[in-house]
Amino acid sequence: MPMIDADSNSPRKRGKRSAVFTSTPDVAPPALRCPGCAAQLVYQQSVISGVKPIEQWDYFDCHACGPFVYRERTRRLRPAL
Repeated sequence: MPMIDADSNSPRKRGKRSAVFTSTPDVAPPALRCPGCAAQLVYQQSVISGVKPIEQWDYFDCHACGPFVYRERTRRLRPAL
């Protein structure tokens, strides 16, 4: 059921949280190796977003295999599209 403002009869809309791009996140990105060639992945940036819970995605690059993204909540590394 939508929330109603006390001052009006219109439903109150939930505020949209914008994504935060940072290279210094509160939760440090892990040191990872490329699943394709075992080279050390190079950290690029993190994106912090979501409603609840707040989530963090860390972006990495492999010079041979390309970009990867690591999702902090699931602890999964996958190729970035």
